[in-house]
Amino acid sequence: MKKALIIAVALILVSNILSGFINLFTKGIIATYHYQSENAEFKFTVIPAKGRGVDMMEGHFTSFKASNPDYKDLKLYRTFNKNLIEFWNWYAFLTDAKYQYEYRDEIDLKPGKVTSGSYK
Repeated sequence: MKKALIIAVALILVSNILSGFINLFTKGIIATYHYQSENAEFKFTVIPAKGRGVDMMEGHFTSFKASNPDYKDLKLYRTFNKNLIEFWNWYAFLTDAKYQYEYRDEIDLKPGKVTSGSYK
């Protein structure tokens, strides 16, 4: 029993160190992460492989709020779940900025409806 526990812990530790390689096979080369405000006034897709990171999103969000004073108290949410079965991502779930936003279901806007400040 003790040996199995040590092996399980070692497997989790090693897999978290190698999570970048594991995610390459499980999520593909270009992983995307979607964020939006409560009523989809602002939307952004983070694509780390293309240089569209959380820093860029926060810059766009700050600019959006500055140019739209009605939305100065707007809050940003991630619209993707942390899949806890993916034990190789546990360290990233705790430390990576893209996972630090609160979760909220994505609002699917009706086709043709345009919101000001949507960034894709």
